[in-house]
Amino acid sequence: MLQGETVGVADATVTRTVLAAMDGGGDRTVVAARGRELGRARFAEAVPSAARGLRWHGVRGGDVGAIHVADPCDLALAVHAVGAAGAVPAPLPPGASAAELAVMMNEAGARFLLTGEETAARSMAAADDSYVRQVFAFGDVPGATPFDRLLETGAGQGEAPSPDPLRDAALRLTGPREDVTHADRLADLYRLGGAVALGEDDVLVCCGADVPVRTWVGLIDLCLVQGAAFAGVPEPGARDLLEALVRYEATAVVVGPAKLRALAFDHGAVPMPGVQVLVAGEPSPEAVHACRSRHGWTVSPLC
Repeated sequence: MLQGETVGVADATVTRTVLAAMDGGGDRTVVAARGRELGRARFAEAVPSAARGLRWHGVRGGDVGAIHVADPCDLALAVHAVGAAGAVPAPLPPGASAAELAVMMNEAGARFLLTGEETAARSMAAADDSYVRQVFAFGDVPGATPFDRLLETGAGQGEAPSPDPLRDAALRLTGPREDVTHADRLADLYRLGGAVALGEDDVLVCCGADVPVRTWVGLIDLCLVQGAAFAGVPEPGARDLLEALVRYEATAVVVGPAKLRALAFDHGAVPMPGVQVLVAGEPSPEAVHACRSRHGWTVSPLC
C-alpha cells in the first residue's frame, strides 16, 4: 500500500502523491548519495518553487526537459520540478556519451536541459547539437542557470494546468521513444510497493546502472511516498554496493542478476544479515541459495 496519498483520482499524479506524503514528516533524509542528503522539508519546498521558476523562464505545459544528472538527490528534484511545471521529464543515462545524449535529446524532442557538475561537460556539448534552448544546472556550470536561482525567480507565477492522468505524458523514455502517463507512473508505484515492503525505518540501496531508468525513478518515488530513505550508489562495482549497504545500514537492496552473483559469492564478511534483496531480472538459483545461506538475505524478484 502507498502511504500518505491524499490526492483525488481525477488529478492524481506521482508528484502530487509524493508532495502529499511529505506533510508532517519533519526533515528526515529521503535521498542520499556521495555524502549528500535531501530532506523531506527541502524537497517539499524546492519542488513547487523550482516548478514556478521554470515557468517564469518560459517552460510551458507539454515541453520536454532532458535530465542528465548522476546524483539521485538531483534526479528526484529535477523529475518532480519539471513535472510540477507541467512539462515532461526525460531522464537520460548518466554514463552516456555526448554523441549518444544528443541523439536521445533529439529523439525526446527536448527543449530544455537540467544537468549537474559531474555530467555537464557531456550534456552541454550534446545540447549544442540538439533543439535544447535553455540549460539549468545543479551546482556551478558556466552557461547554465543555477537550479537554486529557480527557487528565487518563481514568485507570482501561476500553477501549471492540471494534466489528464490517463492521457498526458509524465515521463518520456528514449531509445525507442516511449511516453509514460501519470496513471502509468502511479501503477509503477503500486507494483513496486507490492514487491518491496518499506517503512520509515527502512533504507533502500540501489545503483542506477543495475536497473532501467524508469525503475530507478520509480524506486526513488516509492521511498519518497512510503517514508523510507533511498541511498544511491554512483559506482557500478559490487564492492561499492556492499560498502553502501554497511554505511547506510540498509534494509533492502535492488540489483541485477550479475551483481547478485557477485554479492552472493563475495569472499569478504558481510555484517548485514536480514537484508531484503530484490532482483531486476532472472537470478541464478545458486546465487539465491548462496545469499540465503552465506549472508542470511532473502531474495525476491522485482516484478
